[in-house]
Amino acid sequence: MSGLSSYLMSTLSRVGGLGGSSGIPDFPFVVGEKVATVWPWTIHAGTSTDGKHVSIFVFDKPRGTQYVGAAQNALRRMRTLRHPGVLRYMGGAETSDAIYIATERIVPLDLNDRNEELVRWGLFRIAEALRFVNEDCKLVHANVCKDAVFVTDAGEWRLGGLELMDAVGAERPVYREMGSVIPGYAGRMAPEIKVQGVQGTAALDGWGLAELISECYTTEMPLGLGALHAQLRNNNPKLRMTAPGFVEAAQRSGGVLDTAFVRACRFLESVTVKDSHERAEFFAGLGAAAAEFPRVFAQRKMLPELLTLVEFGGADNGHSAVLASVVQIARDMDETEYSTVVAPAVVRLFASTDRALRFALLEHATALLHGMHDDVVVASVYPAFATGFGDAAPAIREATVKAALSMAPRVGSKTLNSDLIKHLVRAVADAEPGIRTNSLICIGKLCAKNGPGVTDTSLRYIVCPALLHALRDVFPPVRAAALAVSGACAMRWDAVDVARRVVPAISPLLVDGERPVRVAAVKAINVMVAHIEGHAREMPETVAKKMDKVGAQAEAVADLAANGWGGWAVSSLSSTISGAISLASSVSQSGARSESAGVRSEPAGVRSEPSGIRTEPSGLSEPPQVSQRPSTTINSPTAVSTSISSNAAVSQSAGGWEFNDDWGEDAADAWGIDDNDDDSWNAQPNTAGGMTVVANTPVKLAKPAAITPVIKPVVKPVTKKDTNPVQPRRKGLGAMKLGGGAKSNPVDQFL
Repeated sequence: MSGLSSYLMSTLSRVGGLGGSSGIPDFPFVVGEKVATVWPWTIHAGTSTDGKHVSIFVFDKPRGTQYVGAAQNALRRMRTLRHPGVLRYMGGAETSDAIYIATERIVPLDLNDRNEELVRWGLFRIAEALRFVNEDCKLVHANVCKDAVFVTDAGEWRLGGLELMDAVGAERPVYREMGSVIPGYAGRMAPEIKVQGVQGTAALDGWGLAELISECYTTEMPLGLGALHAQLRNNNPKLRMTAPGFVEAAQRSGGVLDTAFVRACRFLESVTVKDSHERAEFFAGLGAAAAEFPRVFAQRKMLPELLTLVEFGGADNGHSAVLASVVQIARDMDETEYSTVVAPAVVRLFASTDRALRFALLEHATALLHGMHDDVVVASVYPAFATGFGDAAPAIREATVKAALSMAPRVGSKTLNSDLIKHLVRAVADAEPGIRTNSLICIGKLCAKNGPGVTDTSLRYIVCPALLHALRDVFPPVRAAALAVSGACAMRWDAVDVARRVVPAISPLLVDGERPVRVAAVKAINVMVAHIEGHAREMPETVAKKMDKVGAQAEAVADLAANGWGGWAVSSLSSTISGAISLASSVSQSGARSESAGVRSEPAGVRSEPSGIRTEPSGLSEPPQVSQRPSTTINSPTAVSTSISSNAAVSQSAGGWEFNDDWGEDAADAWGIDDNDDDSWNAQPNTAGGMTVVANTPVKLAKPAAITPVIKPVVKPVTKKDTNPVQPRRKGLGAMKLGGGAKSNPVDQFL
């Protein structure tokens, strides 16, 4: 039982232990589920303590005691080798029951699902790793085959299988001692291994490279590869091609490794030692070529290297070309992968103070932001983006304005209306005319009918004043852009605001000195007039309140006004009558105090009633002497109605209103009033608090004994310092004055 318990505890420790920890001393990795088996290891998925995904090679000592030496040799060699083509070692441990090696996340090479470009690049990688092992480390791998190659998440090949590695010229090499126990090794090992006393050289790995090529191309090899493969399989080690020789020959012009993809990968690996001209030329063509590269490799291998290159200044002044390649490669990435690989780098790049880099970012803002979460854009990207509106360089300010269209849908309505739209409105007053024009175009696109969230409040109180200001700009394209934006926003504006504020501001531009401005003004006016007409059709016939019916004369005045009786003349007459009645009211109040002295006169056709003052009905036995005099009924000093016959001095003709000059010497007689008869107007106090003035017949109004009002015309004296000479008096209604001269008419007090 004790042996079984020990075995179970050993197994549990290898597959994850208890409590989420591996339980292995000095091994900060958690062993997960089994993924694959490659002699003499079982490969498990795993994670490090900081959350990184790894692969863990586990060798179970009790199950393979004959291979313990090979597993220990692999652990020792992997700890000391560091090369891009060699499987990256991340940690290892050995216990009494097992050996653990943690590496980058990989899977065994599967040639059934392969890409030809990746196979060629993989062969180049393995050959380069063998050159490093043979020439720099003076070691012999001695086990190059398909089972010794692993593939990363990006599709790159890595050289592993270091169980038989030993030094060049070793007296008792591991590959001779262990070769007999390795499954299948006898059929693929080099001929000289079987000969005792022959020291191993780099030619051993040349033979192994040929074996790998044979496994990759089981039927037909690419043009040029067959000849190289034959040289690698030469039975004479002295005449056999080595891995370094294969790399040199395969990269020659027209060689098997002379492809665009392989050249691009090689250039990226050595880009830091290239001069600026070479980098500029390479990045200029990388964007178009990247579309033909293997998708997974480009996204997981090339893309991180390009972002690192941009972030740390390796692109010189070619930031725009590099970012164009980044956009080309990243456009098909899913949102999760984009957020993991690209988004963190974009956030760091926007925080950079390098103007060349910021300009390139703004040029490609639309593509770079498409895969990022909105909350990340608002919290991490937008604050750095907004600083571009106030940058000292005009190119950065203009690029920021253009990029605002890409930023607006990502920041949400709140940030758009409270901050972004205000930055754009400030840009309308920029010193650079091109920036002013582009900011107006950007505002127009954001504020269009289907814009991304600009509210009506922002449109009315923030955008509209900026547009009205831009209509007076000295730069013609700015005026034309403001007109275009006004036309685009017209349907969202209130029709009343358009009619009262916008149309008057646009009207002068209909005759602007620049033809494009005039054309834009006509288009904008047409849109606004159509909007106003639509609103006007929905308005009521009138918005005036209905007048109270005081009497038949009030209805007559309303009818005359409805029929177009000289608009301003009616309003002027009414206002003048109101002033005159106020004066007569004060006179009436004074006369009421003297009523106890028996001063009262009641002409025919006028009587006082408790309910107020009214006009006597028209059924009189005798017709009135003067039928043209106005009839006025006043119930209170503020309620006045006037009826004037058609013989007035203002007449309507076919061409409009005509003001006759009939107000001559007999003007007063036309009204039936003597000019100098001050007693022809008598005011009577009304018991209801008003006053009755009747003009149907000549009436003698009783004046108060103590008060005789005399109204004299006020004429402003003309002095030498007066710059406004007295205007000549008009003929007609406006020329008549109350009191004073012999030709004055008492009715003028109502005018």
